[in-house]
Amino acid sequence: MISRVFSSLVILWIVSNMAFPYSTLAGEGEVLFQSLHCGSCHKPEEKAEGTPLVQIAQTYGNKEKLLKYFQGEAEPLIQWGKPAMMKGQLKKIQALSDEQKTALADYILGFVKQATPTAKP
Repeated sequence: MISRVFSSLVILWIVSNMAFPYSTLAGEGEVLFQSLHCGSCHKPEEKAEGTPLVQIAQTYGNKEKLLKYFQGEAEPLIQWGKPAMMKGQLKKIQALSDEQKTALADYILGFVKQATPTAKP
């Protein structure tokens, strides 16, 4: 357990000290998502303990709304039965730098499914 936490922290430190262009922030966001163990509750598409990432991305729809939630400036747009569980995680997210919060938001919003064009008759 300690080894995995240490490895996650080392990866997070390496990633946070690299110069990422804006378009690659989602890669850093994935590392943050994993190091914060968000994936234990939030799966890409299937319902688990938490809301699926696709639903979060579709509900928030843009970075500004999601960042306000991360910063504690907005109520959650998705209500579920275990708000106390997410409250502890939000404290960890709020402690991140603005750049890290943006990277995490980019990663989550990347799960918005593209609309499939319908065939023309």
